[in-house]
Amino acid sequence: MDSWAEDDVTYPSNNADVPNKTEPKQELQATGFAPTYIDSGGNLVIGDGVTAQHMNYIICDLYRKYRELRDRIQVLEGGAGG
Repeated sequence: MDSWAEDDVTYPSNNADVPNKTEPKQELQATGFAPTYIDSGGNLVIGDGVTAQHMNYIICDLYRKYRELRDRIQVLEGGAGG
């Protein structure tokens, strides 16, 4: 289940190819995605849109970190990496 996230896929569009993953803006990485909510005045506040490309990027990053940690643990325990 952790290999698909590494695949770079593009989808043809009228204007340009659409990638399957793109890095979220630094501001979003620093603060996280804001949710949609009703404020204290009863107004609907629309949160940040989370695209499939952002989710794929985040999942890919998490899988990479998971594999790095798993491999480090295996080395520390005397096992083979991989």
